[in-house]
Amino acid sequence: MRRHHRKAGQLPKNAVPIEVVIDHVGGRGDGVGTATYTHNYETKEHLVFIPATLPTERVIAQPISLSGQGMKARIIELLEESPDRQAPACDAFPACGGCSFQHWHPDKVSKWKQQQVEHFLFRAGVSPGQYRPLHASPMNSRRRATFHLKRLSGGVAAGFHERQGQRIIDPVGCSILHPDLVTLLDQLRALATDILPTGAMIDARVNLLDQGPCVQLAMAETGKSTHSLDKSPDIMTALGSWAVATGLARLSLLPSENRATAIPLFCPAPPTLKFGDINISPPPGAFLQASTDGEACLQGAVAEIVGTAKSAVDLFAGCGTLSLPLVRTLSSLHAVEQDQGALASLKAGVDSAGLGARVTTRCSDLANAPLTVEDLANFDVAIIDPPRNGAAAQTMMLAKSGVQRIAMVSCNPATFARDAATLCDGGFVCDWVQVIDQFRMTNHIEIVAQFTNGSARQRRSQ
Repeated sequence: MRRHHRKAGQLPKNAVPIEVVIDHVGGRGDGVGTATYTHNYETKEHLVFIPATLPTERVIAQPISLSGQGMKARIIELLEESPDRQAPACDAFPACGGCSFQHWHPDKVSKWKQQQVEHFLFRAGVSPGQYRPLHASPMNSRRRATFHLKRLSGGVAAGFHERQGQRIIDPVGCSILHPDLVTLLDQLRALATDILPTGAMIDARVNLLDQGPCVQLAMAETGKSTHSLDKSPDIMTALGSWAVATGLARLSLLPSENRATAIPLFCPAPPTLKFGDINISPPPGAFLQASTDGEACLQGAVAEIVGTAKSAVDLFAGCGTLSLPLVRTLSSLHAVEQDQGALASLKAGVDSAGLGARVTTRCSDLANAPLTVEDLANFDVAIIDPPRNGAAAQTMMLAKSGVQRIAMVSCNPATFARDAATLCDGGFVCDWVQVIDQFRMTNHIEIVAQFTNGSARQRRSQ
């Protein structure tokens, strides 16, 4: 008997198309509407999520999958168009997964991002004293990306994964990437053409540093062969030659058998980034802010919050993006980070600048081992920039602490609102919030906010 292997929830390719009126844009950037659909002899009304659609639009859509959250679908025909729709600047939209909003007027995208943050804070019971105007980074300013490459019989597929799939889409005419990354993608495609056999895949994680691109490659095994590409001397030689010809700042390789340690292949001099007047050399594949413009805006906001404070703790410090520009005005900085490579880069940077005596570090997983109230007792101000899942345990400790002010940075409105509520329940006041759109044309949102410790202020006045 022939069996049909279909992923859980995936609908047949010949599923009957549906007509949907889009009600709003959801948190992931898809247009959301409702439709009645019959599946497994059961007729129900479902939420329908359709990329590249806008509120008030009426569309014919092809159902793709069905889950407890709703139905995913793709647009087949646009019957009624929103007045806010615009022609995409990139030829790869909407197939490319790098963007969500090429079809939406930028002013409307900004308003949507602002409303997302306001919505989650309202639900959490947090009322900021002020919402500052949204800051949007320029187009073509994204300085980091992860490219996917696959050698096909007729060439190389290179670019981003498609939306809702694994097919690789070439971002032709990309309007978000820095021009140097667009050029590098073409150079990576040429490299893959030269070194990859048919069927082999490679991922390239790229950061633009002061000396040029820093590239970290992750190579998979070649087809069914047990011989990994990273074990081939000829390929190692080809990679080194390519790095020289391309003008890379650094090239490293994550081996197939051990993805924890990168093999350095090319690094003529330690590549650097400048935070304030301190040069740091981030490790391969380091997390950096998406654009230099967005980074500068965040740094300025954090500097304002820290103000004249003399002692600060930087939680989830990374390479020191937010705190190192302030070291010369602080008497002490304590940087806490789980990534040992990032923490070592931070410390090496301040040591080279002759400021090492002002900075102490701690390698710790703050999600499971947060700094306690006692640990926080000696700091005037805290800087915290957690990952997308937020910092529930750490904000609970901060809420009980005597820290005077907190500069909170977040990339997730939901967890930001949750953690903000924890601080406010502990006696902090949310003075202001600002949305920073450095991930242009996507649903990603960056947030920075100031919290003042009302309880600490009251204790000092007694």
